[in-house]
Amino acid sequence: MISLIYLPGCKQSFEPISYGHDACVQCKMTIMDKRFAAEIVTSKGKVYKFDDIGCLLKYATGQISRDTGALILVSDYNNPENQFINAYRAVYLHNEIFKSPMNGNYAAFATVENTGQLKDSLHTELLKWENLHK
Repeated sequence: MISLIYLPGCKQSFEPISYGHDACVQCKMTIMDKRFAAEIVTSKGKVYKFDDIGCLLKYATGQISRDTGALILVSDYNNPENQFINAYRAVYLHNEIFKSPMNGNYAAFATVENTGQLKDSLHTELLKWENLHK
């Protein structure tokens, strides 16, 4: 008798970061600061977590650039407690005032309006995913 076992396909979904426990796949540091965390979920469902958008950029350039179906998520700087946003749709500010864990110094926001007066006070331009230094 042959028995078939159904194995569901890999599901591509966000996996919550365990702050203070999970390590950044790029720099190996423990992920502590919710404002700068990021995550890649490959098209096959493998999850990679990051402590800094700068680490995400380094890793994405080398490892994920060929996976066009990868889901890339970044923490919303204004709502780091529970909101990750699509990295391709986010807007970014880059300034040393952010002091991110690995000195990438990028902050992600869900919308242009969410950057508020911060953009103007920093005298910096808004960036999109394709404009980030990789």
